[in-house]
Amino acid sequence: MKAPIYSLDYDVVVIGAGVVGLSVAAELGPRARVLVVETCAGIGYGTSSRNSEVVHAGIYYPVGSLKARLCVLGRRIIQDLAAKGEIDYAKVGKLIVAVEPVESKSLNELFENARRNGVEEMERLTAREIKVLEPNVQCIEGVLSHSTGILSAHSLMNYFSRKARQAGVDFLYNSPASSIKFMKPGYVVGVRDQGALTEVTCRCVVNCAGLYADQVAELIGIDTARQSLSQVWSKGYYYRANGLPLTSINRLVYPVPTRLITTLGVHATIDLGGGIKFGPTGEYLENKVEDYSLPATVSKQVVDDIARYFPMIRDYELEPIMAGIRAKLQKPGQAHRDFHIRECRDMGLPGFVNLCGIESPGLTAAPAIGKFVTGLLARFH
Repeated sequence: MKAPIYSLDYDVVVIGAGVVGLSVAAELGPRARVLVVETCAGIGYGTSSRNSEVVHAGIYYPVGSLKARLCVLGRRIIQDLAAKGEIDYAKVGKLIVAVEPVESKSLNELFENARRNGVEEMERLTAREIKVLEPNVQCIEGVLSHSTGILSAHSLMNYFSRKARQAGVDFLYNSPASSIKFMKPGYVVGVRDQGALTEVTCRCVVNCAGLYADQVAELIGIDTARQSLSQVWSKGYYYRANGLPLTSINRLVYPVPTRLITTLGVHATIDLGGGIKFGPTGEYLENKVEDYSLPATVSKQVVDDIARYFPMIRDYELEPIMAGIRAKLQKPGQAHRDFHIRECRDMGLPGFVNLCGIESPGLTAAPAIGKFVTGLLARFH
């Protein structure tokens, strides 16, 4: 039964229970009555649990961008949570390596960009110095980021979920948002709960729907094509090298990224259990189908990309182990696009916060995004 708009069910409805939606709920919970609605059967079913689980330092992103600012702040918050024993995390460090002389200029620019972004503990290394740290890595020079780490994405999501529930936040799973209407003094959100339509009233709505954020924005009437907010999907694969000794690398190893920085390259990462994986690859999808199936074979290009900086990979068989899909705002061939995080009062939608294009470093930035969104809604709570 529809509740009258003057008697609001909640102060805020958060759409999406990935790491960003959970962070928003955890921050808003002590300040407001919050409901989280999620299409899937639980938290973190999509992009949040299908990634490298790297805690980025803030090296790559344009100075002053939301990606840069929220990544640096989010990483510091994650480190503080880890120091308190709240999440599973390790500060392992990352090497970014130049393999050919032509890549040295990009490496220099990257080092300077990191410095301007306020990234701490960055160090330039020669090939000889890198060989001492990583005997199996081939390069001519590199940058060592001491502050880069790895974490369990699920431990971070569980922390936010626990914090939100302790603050009284309600969760509704298997319940996609099917409509959003603005009716002063708030919103009516139509939710498909077990197939039946339920209407929930609220003062504010936060769109954290990840891959489907542009579709949710369209429910309230935002013209995503006109606003350049139509997301495109990029699918990537992660691989394991069967038989590769776990001592082959001691920290994350990344190639110098492409100039447009639309991908960070097929890199080598270690997980909290000491395992090594390579990836992700990146390929734009023509059709937005959420399919996480794996390829039957490994392309020669993937092996070649890894072998540039880690030649011994040719002695082992690569096996696909995981696929992930990212929602991007930049189309193929386009340069970097920043996170889109905006409270839409100037569009006649006060209290509607729209988040689109939350790709990497979204996991690292998530704790800071929760605080940022809470700030955008400060006048409502």
